[in-house]
Order: sequence, then C-alpha cells, then structure tokens
Amino acid sequence: MGAGFLHDLGEGYADYLAGEVDFERTWAALDDGRVVGTLRSFATEFTVPGPRVVAAAALTNVTVSATHRRAGLLTRMISEDLAAAAERGEQLGILIASEYPIYGRFGYGPAVESASYSIESASARFRQPSCGSVDHVDAATARREAPAVYERFRTSQPGSIERTPYWWDRELRQVEVPGKAPEKSFWALYRSQEGSVEGYLRYRGTPNWDNMRPRHTLVVEELCSSTSAAYQRLWQHCCDIDLTSSIEAGTRSVSEPLGFLLTDGRAVQQTGRHDFIWVRLLDVTASLSARRYPVEGRLVIEVTDDLGLAKGRYLLEGGPTGAECRRSQQSADLTLPVDVLGSIYLGGTSVSALAEAGRIDEQRPGALAEAASLFSSYKAPWCTTWF
Repeated sequence: MGAGFLHDLGEGYADYLAGEVDFERTWAALDDGRVVGTLRSFATEFTVPGPRVVAAAALTNVTVSATHRRAGLLTRMISEDLAAAAERGEQLGILIASEYPIYGRFGYGPAVESASYSIESASARFRQPSCGSVDHVDAATARREAPAVYERFRTSQPGSIERTPYWWDRELRQVEVPGKAPEKSFWALYRSQEGSVEGYLRYRGTPNWDNMRPRHTLVVEELCSSTSAAYQRLWQHCCDIDLTSSIEAGTRSVSEPLGFLLTDGRAVQQTGRHDFIWVRLLDVTASLSARRYPVEGRLVIEVTDDLGLAKGRYLLEGGPTGAECRRSQQSADLTLPVDVLGSIYLGGTSVSALAEAGRIDEQRPGALAEAASLFSSYKAPWCTTWF
C-alpha cells in the first residue's frame, strides 16, 4: 500500500497498522505470492440529513501495481468488498477518491465537497463580541476533551464519520507511530461561560520575516465546534494570534459562515474547492428511508446499476418527520444511475445540474423540480476526517 501511494511508511508501520485493520475486510491481489494490489474497508457510522446516522462501508488503501494494470484486479476486489458490505447490511459505501475517473464505474458518486480558505487576519473584525474563553492545552489534554466535542459535531453534520480511539491516539501521537513525527501542533479548547468544552482548535505556524516585519501564516489544521459561540470565539482567537498576517485553512465546509461574522466579508476568500467523499448506495430502501427531507414529497425512481446491487424501481415518500422507501412496479418519475443517486443523496449536489448534464432522465413532467426540493439539505454536507 505504501508503494502504491509513494509513501515511505517506515519500518514497523505494517505491524502498527495491523492493530486497526479488520482482516475480514482486507483484500490483496497476488502474483506468485507477491502482493500487487491492496484494498480494505471498515465499518463506520455516516451522518445523513435529519440528522440521522446510517451504517457505511468506508473504502481505503486501494492500490494496484503499475506492473499489473488493466488486469481486472481492482474490479474483482471492489466488487467482492461491495457485495460483502451489502450482505452485512451496510446501507452504503463511501470513499475519498485518489483519482476522479475510477470510482464512478463502481457506482460511487461525488457527494461531499471540501473547501480551503485564506483569511486576512488584520482585516478580520467581528460584528458581535464573543463570549466564553479559549485556553491553550497540550495534546494529552486535547485527547481527553476533543473526542466528545467531535462526537456532538459529527452526529449533527451530514457527511461526517466516526473517529475511533485508535484514530485519536494516532493523530495526536499519544502512541508511537513508526515513521511519523511527534505531535507538533498547538492546541486550544473553547469553554462556555458555564465551563463546558464546546470546541477545539489545532494549528501550526509558518514563519515569514520580511525585512524584520513579521508576516507569519497561521495554518488551521482543524477547528471543530458544537455551538455557534465556540465557532466564533475560536476563529477570533486565530485572528488575534500575534505575528500572523494571514490564516490558511483546509478541509472546510463549502458554505463556511465565517465571512458573515465579519464587518468585511472580503477578508475571507475561498481559495480551493474539490470533491471529497463519494457515496455508493447498497440498500436503496434503507438509505432513502433513513434520511429526512425538507418538504413532503413522493417520487418513483428507477435506479440502474451495472453491479446489480441497487438496481430496481423504488417509491420514495418522505418529509421532515420521516420517510419510507420501498420497491415499486409503478411508472418511474425519474431514471438515474446509482452513482448519481449517491451524488444527490446528501443534498450537496445539484439535481438540475446533473439533469442538464444528461445524467438524470425525467419521465414525468415536473419530477425534476420535485426531486430538487426533496433532496436538498438545510446543511451542506461536510467531512473533516481523511481516511
């Protein structure tokens, strides 16, 4: 896997990783005993609009050696893993695509985007005063306090996944990870006026002295909050740090509210935007029944699927308080492939844009407009966790 991603993982990393890997969900392509392809998945909760959580199979560590391309190895590994996930009752699959063209042919569609931002800290003036307090802490303290904040955040944020204790220990270097440097970030916690921890901040600095004038860049590695008060106060803390003239932040929401908190919204610039989490429905009835919908609606959807896992015609009846999806023999209102259904599932991808691109066929006049309303989401989907 390290060779496939051009990573020097360090001696002993394989033994370390074995503590996290589920070998019942791990695949290898072999040629005369030599590993020439890798793939594994793991179980996670995945938050969908409602908010609700569904069981997902997260795909990762996918590689095929350049010496064995176009031999069907990836197809065999992914097909087997998806079939196994469906048999286990996992409603959908998710992944982060290293290369865009690969995964659509297996039924995955881009569903969650990620954005990066640049903030001029000197121009960032907040409209309203902040409340609560921010304290710097060490990584061990952050390890104790941050997971509970993240848990409240991810169960309310569509597109988010679980983080295991193993993940937290590795990322905060609370255990020795072969080949990985010690934790070098700064940590801060937000406490409300009542004293409860409602947010955390992880950042580092990039020094830059210009003729004895400090123009450092603050790099926000993660800012997570469970309340709007914590969100504002932590961003204000970033803007108040001495010697910095700019702030860079990645893996953020495409609908970041920071600019609206400032007297000059132009101090915040979105500098990048790209696909992040891809979704592949395995159990259409369970997946569409699980999420909530902003308006009452009824659609008959014909789903095509080259792998056959989600193929069929489905009647969806849903609204803000609940939904039911079941197989149907009624005439279809819309016809779409399973990767497109995955793209619109969380409400982050435009139904009309996909229709204009020829990816959705309207069988009943007005069905596209109804689908656009039904599959919209109050919150833009967002995931802060790489896997």
